[in-house]
Amino acid sequence: MNLASDPLAAPAPARRLRIGLRADASPAIGGGHVMRCLALSEELRRRGAEVFLLGRAAKPAWLRTQLADQGLPVLPGPNEPENLVAVAREMSLDAVVLDSHTLAPECAGALRAAGVVVAAVVDGTARAQEADLYVDQSPGGNHITTTFHEGARRLGGYRHALIRGAVLAARHHLGRPAVAPASPVHVLCFFGATDPYGGVPVAVRAILATGMPLRLTAVAADPALARVTETLAAQPDQRVRVVGPVENLPELARSADLVVTAAGSSVLDLLCIGCAVAVVTVTASQQPAYEAVCGDGLVAGLGGLEGLRAAGAPLDDGVAVLRRLLTGAEERAELARRGASAVDGQGSARVAQALFGLTGQPKH
Repeated sequence: MNLASDPLAAPAPARRLRIGLRADASPAIGGGHVMRCLALSEELRRRGAEVFLLGRAAKPAWLRTQLADQGLPVLPGPNEPENLVAVAREMSLDAVVLDSHTLAPECAGALRAAGVVVAAVVDGTARAQEADLYVDQSPGGNHITTTFHEGARRLGGYRHALIRGAVLAARHHLGRPAVAPASPVHVLCFFGATDPYGGVPVAVRAILATGMPLRLTAVAADPALARVTETLAAQPDQRVRVVGPVENLPELARSADLVVTAAGSSVLDLLCIGCAVAVVTVTASQQPAYEAVCGDGLVAGLGGLEGLRAAGAPLDDGVAVLRRLLTGAEERAELARRGASAVDGQGSARVAQALFGLTGQPKH
């Protein structure tokens, strides 16, 4: 009997969408690109897609744990256009998401020419990538000035921030009755998974220079930074606890009255959770995002890391802002409210819906 011609035969199940996420993590570039892809992969898999991480994410150890916990397969991700196309063909990928500042821009065009849908996660510039979909979650990303090729779609700004499930879980306290802040104020300080510029001890020194009573939790990326931080002089009513990289950072942030961090992508996580945040730029590339998020009134700005590192006016200005925040519960509460309102945590769902639509799959 020919089942193909039988009108009563059950239809063949639709093939699951297969999506590759091309991103790397290393001590030099940090883990931000992979973490964004992890957030998007959660939503793509929830919608039934098969998802693979193509790249190098061997370090740090906590990131390997994140990948293992999510069960996301990690496969080599070539940098060369022709090799990346070969991998996409071999794996029968329907779409590839590119999240890299160093990947050859020709990769996007080569994948599209091979019939693969391409989404590019960018930060203010498309870097000459010819993608079908551009996602710029950075503050001000909804005002991308880059000229895109005809037919390309772009999604930008806080509404498209790629937020992980662990962060959304920490956001669940929003809307509950407010709890009076602990006394003394609890401050969390961290500068990413690798902190290549040594930001934590610099920021901790400025926090302690306020002279205010406080409980300070400093997350040191490595033992050397931990040792430097532990030697900083504190007042008798300033308690400092230095810890290594932690997996429950969103929950730790939720419990803090103030978070001091770099002006990177983790700021969006903190805004989504509803934290009061003070940010520091560690590289010139962070300046546009820093100015946007400060200009939108979502965080307090402490200036550049080098300014805090030296003595003089920049350090004094930063210490003054920190002292104001430590004594201003109402200002902290207003920052937290604005941030949670701007970053609603649904960015991954919006991006996944757009990507599914480009592949011809139903928009769930």
